[in-house]
Amino acid sequence: MIIKDIIIKNFRSYYGENKFTFSDGLTLIIGDNGDGKTTFFEALQWLFETMVERNTIDNASEMRKSKLEIGESDEVYVAMTFDHDGEKSIEKYYTFERTSEKAYSTSKVTFRGYENTNAGRELVDGKVLMNRCFDAFIRRFSMFKGESTLNVFQDKTALKQLVDKFSDVKKFDDLVNLSAIFEEKSNSAYLKECRSDKKISNAAKALESQLQRIATDIFNKKKEIKEKQDSISLYSTKLDELAQNQETTEKYNEVSERIKTLKENATKIRATLSSVDKNTALLDKQWILCAFPSILAEFKKKSQLFSKEKRLQDKEFLEQQAKEKGKLEAFNEVRGLLADGVPELPWYLPNEETMQEMINDHVCKVCGSPAPVGSPAYNFMVNKLNEYKKHVDEKLKIEAAKASIEQKQLFSSNNVEEIHNLSIRLGGSTEAEVVQIATDIDNRLFLESRCQDDLKVLMNKIQDAEDDKARLLIQAGNVSEELLQKDFMDIKGMFEQKGRAEQRLVVLQKELEDLKKEETELRKNFDELNPQNSLVKVYRDVHRVFEEVAKAFKNAKKENLRRFLAALEECANGYLVKLSAQDFHGEIRLCQTIEDSTEIKLFSSNGTEIKNPSGSQETVMYMSVLFAISDFTDQKRDENYPLIFDAATSSFGDSKEEGFYNVIDKLNKQCIIVTKDFITKGQLRLSEVEQLTCGVYRIKKAESFDSKNMATIRTLVEKVK
Repeated sequence: MIIKDIIIKNFRSYYGENKFTFSDGLTLIIGDNGDGKTTFFEALQWLFETMVERNTIDNASEMRKSKLEIGESDEVYVAMTFDHDGEKSIEKYYTFERTSEKAYSTSKVTFRGYENTNAGRELVDGKVLMNRCFDAFIRRFSMFKGESTLNVFQDKTALKQLVDKFSDVKKFDDLVNLSAIFEEKSNSAYLKECRSDKKISNAAKALESQLQRIATDIFNKKKEIKEKQDSISLYSTKLDELAQNQETTEKYNEVSERIKTLKENATKIRATLSSVDKNTALLDKQWILCAFPSILAEFKKKSQLFSKEKRLQDKEFLEQQAKEKGKLEAFNEVRGLLADGVPELPWYLPNEETMQEMINDHVCKVCGSPAPVGSPAYNFMVNKLNEYKKHVDEKLKIEAAKASIEQKQLFSSNNVEEIHNLSIRLGGSTEAEVVQIATDIDNRLFLESRCQDDLKVLMNKIQDAEDDKARLLIQAGNVSEELLQKDFMDIKGMFEQKGRAEQRLVVLQKELEDLKKEETELRKNFDELNPQNSLVKVYRDVHRVFEEVAKAFKNAKKENLRRFLAALEECANGYLVKLSAQDFHGEIRLCQTIEDSTEIKLFSSNGTEIKNPSGSQETVMYMSVLFAISDFTDQKRDENYPLIFDAATSSFGDSKEEGFYNVIDKLNKQCIIVTKDFITKGQLRLSEVEQLTCGVYRIKKAESFDSKNMATIRTLVEKVK
């Protein structure tokens, strides 16, 4: 199959109709990042897909969609013309219509094929033609997206599929199975006849029982051996990965520990910063009193002044009270004196009752003189009684006045004393604590400022360490972070487990060998039985024949697989020499791991495995195997298929590009390689391109596009040579 041309219309960035024409050798499609390289590859994948329609509007050109009026339609169209027992072509398309300002509808996918026959150009089902000319199995070994897909044997079923398609090994499957069935049936018939032969029946039954036991033991032993082999293979793979990245692992662990320590320190600093909430501390820690010492000093000063002033006013008040009381007492004394300062009898002598009695009796009982009504003596007693009553009233008034003077206070409350006591309470240790608050706040703010500075330095160190970690992971390639997190105690444990598994495997293999020897001996004893019945002898001979036939077919199957892999390996090494030119390349070996699975490895001629080949060496190694598989396709099926690669040589340096592509162009193989080689700062290195012997296309975005609007993106196709 040789691809003649490909047409892509309105598929994503390929606006309008774009045509590529290909030679029988190599064709390069060169484009920078975002120019449409992967879109070209995916357009071919969409064309070759026969199981799913994928008529999504997302595949339609945004530029074309933006130019449609409501009700207008266009089509997504990809077609290929190719030679395969005559010229043929396939086309796949669907229409898309604008139904509203922002909505579109799509039709079903139409898949048509055309082939030239004696009757002319005939229309056929595209799916049928595609599967007949370029089926999914062939595409699996013909189309590769990126370097990571070049190792086709990563899929454990790939080798079996290749063997089934391109070798005679598959023919032996039925023969091996059929011969095993005949051997089993003939053995059953022989055993049955032996049990009926009186001469050997007992011995036959005993040997049969022992053979059954041995067969079970051999089966279990093989199963255990397989499990140990799988374990050893797993340990070896992991240890190889660790060994390949030992330095990276050590650095990764060191960086991880550094990050852990830095983060712990950062956590401690954050804990220190969050230990005090400055808002709640205003009340909880009485920080709100930070400006109170000066207020307290002024308060104590004023308290002292108030106290002193009160004492002065109290003294003056008491003195004034004493003067007022003294005046009342002196007035009484002066009023009680007669002429010449002789004191009168007290006003209360005689008392009120005696005076009233004398007035009533009209007799002065002091001197005994009569005192008729109207007489001077009588009037004297009446006046004396009235004076007595007046004195009583005046006494009451004076006593009330004195009581009033004594009860009168200058200060009706104890506010000044309370203020004074408060100033005393706020002094001493309390005052010292309040004075310390300002210092505590200053110390806290200084601590937080220093912690913030330290935290900023730590965060910068953490970021630097994280950057170092990211760079290590990038350099480690496909090695997982989980694997790098393994410390060397884990590695030591893995070595010990692998060692124990290997020791156990040796023991199991020895036990299996002994069991097989015992089985051989038992079968020999069984075969040496001399049956009495001649028919038993016939069954024995038939079983022996089928047993040997089954062994022969099993050995033939293994030998054919070995020859197939050897031939594929030899062909791959031939391509390895060609593609590597004068560069070091080593030797390719296809190493079987378990049944129907193999690994592609690179070895030095001295037998040393090249465990860490460069990116370009690995790419050339895988491509050599792919070219070899393509050759086998041509030889075994008399069919040649193109190889299509998307960004398969991204690990190549500039110096290797030109020679590599010229070598591929000289191979008798059609190749289409989509690449960004020969581009520097968006410009094609034309002088180097001119040295190429192959066809070259340049794809690039149309200029003056809006970097935010996909509807302005269009891939332009230019044939360079």
